Amino acid sequence: MKENIRIVASGEKWVGYGIRSFSSVIEEIVGKAKEKLVMTVYVLSDMNVVKEIKEALERGVSVEIFIYFSSSNIRNDAVDEIIKMEKIYNYLKIRRIEDEVLHAKVLVADGKISLVGSANPTFGGMVKNYELGFLVEDQKISHRILTVLRRLKEE
Repeated sequence: MKENIRIVASGEKWVGYGIRSFSSVIEEIVGKAKEKLVMTVYVLSDMNVVKEIKEALERGVSVEIFIYFSSSNIRNDAVDEIIKMEKIYNYLKIRRIEDEVLHAKVLVADGKISLVGSANPTFGGMVKNYELGFLVEDQKISHRILTVLRRLKEE
């Protein structure tokens, strides 16, 4: 099981020396997804992540994004672009979490690979901050994560 779990990080003193960056792992996961991506974000402002999601949608990958929306969250170009894409791609679903604070940062691809960590898809989260997480290649764990995320859809 250990070989299926790898550390992922951001911050210049943490990335390298066998530790991959969040941005490179997200790019790889989204780029290789064949069927479905599910992600949760507290803040989204990294246009590279938006571009990668769009490319996945153009390949026919279904995408579901749980995003924290509140009156205090500031809309930005990345969020506006995702909202526009939802109107174009009927297999992009944005789950707006408004009445509770969604702070989780998770990406699950094809129900097999999960990235769980502290980094938001922002410049700070991907490059500047010291963030830490795990890349887990295990279908059972991915399934359990998806089960937990589905509870956010319950009314």
